[in-house]
Amino acid sequence: MAGRRRTKAGRISWLPVPEEGDLPEDVRDLYDRAREKIGFVPNVFRAFALRPEHLLRWRAYYDELLRGESGLTPAQREMIAVVVSAQNRCYY
Repeated sequence: MAGRRRTKAGRISWLPVPEEGDLPEDVRDLYDRAREKIGFVPNVFRAFALRPEHLLRWRAYYDELLRGESGLTPAQREMIAVVVSAQNRCYY
């Protein structure tokens, strides 16, 4: 459905989700990297893109948490995130 608005039944947010072509270049680059790595753009990116600067800051925070200096390995940090998400019943 790239480039098209979703129908009411298939929407990902109650808020309007910007069209990719209307987004700043750095956000489109983030979308491209996601497509290359996992094959699609996660809906959380698309919903956050309503405020592009918030999406970029959130992503920088995420990257710091999972890749910044730490006594934990990336795998250990990812496992903590999985356990916390499961405990909170957040399966995204």
